[in-house]
Amino acid sequence: MDANHLLELVKRYQDNKAFISNEETAKIALVVPFIRSLGYDPSVPREVRLEYTADFVQGDGKKLPDRMDFAIFDQTGTKPLIVIETKPLGTDLKARAQQLARYLAQLPELHFGIITDGCHYLFFGDLENPNVMDPEPFFTFSLEDTKADWAKVAKFLSKFSREAFNATTLITDAENSRYRQGMIDKLAAALKAPGEHEAFLKWLTEDIYKGKRTTAVMERLADVAKEAIEPTLLRVMGDDFLNKLKERIQRLNEGAEPAVAQDGANVVKADSARPFEAEGRAAPDEKGRAAVETTEAELEFFGVVRDICVKHGAAAEDILFRDTASYFNVSFKRPTKWFARFFSNGKRKSIITWVPVEEARAIAAGFDVEAAPAGLGTSRVFIESVPQVWALKALMTRSLELSKTVRDEAPSPEAAAQEDGKPGLKVISG
Repeated sequence: MDANHLLELVKRYQDNKAFISNEETAKIALVVPFIRSLGYDPSVPREVRLEYTADFVQGDGKKLPDRMDFAIFDQTGTKPLIVIETKPLGTDLKARAQQLARYLAQLPELHFGIITDGCHYLFFGDLENPNVMDPEPFFTFSLEDTKADWAKVAKFLSKFSREAFNATTLITDAENSRYRQGMIDKLAAALKAPGEHEAFLKWLTEDIYKGKRTTAVMERLADVAKEAIEPTLLRVMGDDFLNKLKERIQRLNEGAEPAVAQDGANVVKADSARPFEAEGRAAPDEKGRAAVETTEAELEFFGVVRDICVKHGAAAEDILFRDTASYFNVSFKRPTKWFARFFSNGKRKSIITWVPVEEARAIAAGFDVEAAPAGLGTSRVFIESVPQVWALKALMTRSLELSKTVRDEAPSPEAAAQEDGKPGLKVISG
């Protein structure tokens, strides 16, 4: 499976969701194509059996036939690998997953079950105790998720494909996925509010503070820890992070990264994933106006800002950049609808946005913030390096929101020159 298989399923869901009124339609329209995308053929009973029946032994010893919508078998056709239960669109799937639990309990060789309404997919396993279904799914995805990284989802799902399925390695991978998500959630919670996580705060300060830990001291240490987290993250986003970012920009130039379509669905488009088409450097014109040279730092800035906006629901192709001799603009849909201006030529790098100064100071705590020069924007934030922009994601998204209410600026002299076919401005979409 690759990302395009999932993107086709996303489009199929969007085009047909208004007409999927019951469970049977969801099966035919969405679940069967999903099974095919994993490499199994629903029309071949050796591989996939519909309305698969197993006997469920009740407490009184009587056997009650129990049916699953789909059962996927190994290549011999004798060993069930995955069972799938389908419910109508909008069903509370987790609350209806008990039937999967019965199947995992009845069939010793079965370790994985999926419950879906065609849009949302919940993967359950018996990772804690054999043949006892875990209370929480180890993996989920939704065709409505506009922020999904479909390449990563496809990579994970590929492990369940006909050619790659291996129960032993899958169990390990599923466990690792669950552990990883648990660590992410726990670490994120501790970093957001260290004072609310006593064990974390104790670990963080045990070799630093040697005195008595009174309530007042712990509150003080919690405040200090909160102030230390942002610089720590910025330090982590050092050379290695920057190198990875450059590699990603290179992949974007090669058209290898998926973009996000305007309608909210993720769509892989090689052309739309080329935001940085190489252009020759413009020479000064006959009137002596400065040439526009888009630097690596400016492209890096654009890549970070665009990724921030996409993660918050914007379409990648709507985030544009326009370079001028004085500053580097990032805009939304139209070159004149800017929301971030990057100044990288002076002694200090800075970003100008539409966010009011006091609000910007609150959002960009720890950064030097001042009023922007007249006519250039509202507030200016000084940064040391482009990776710090990740710490300003709330500022970027807030400025993008405010820019939608600001009247388009008139074309600058550089823009007018560009329209006349003279050097001075480049407009390139993401």
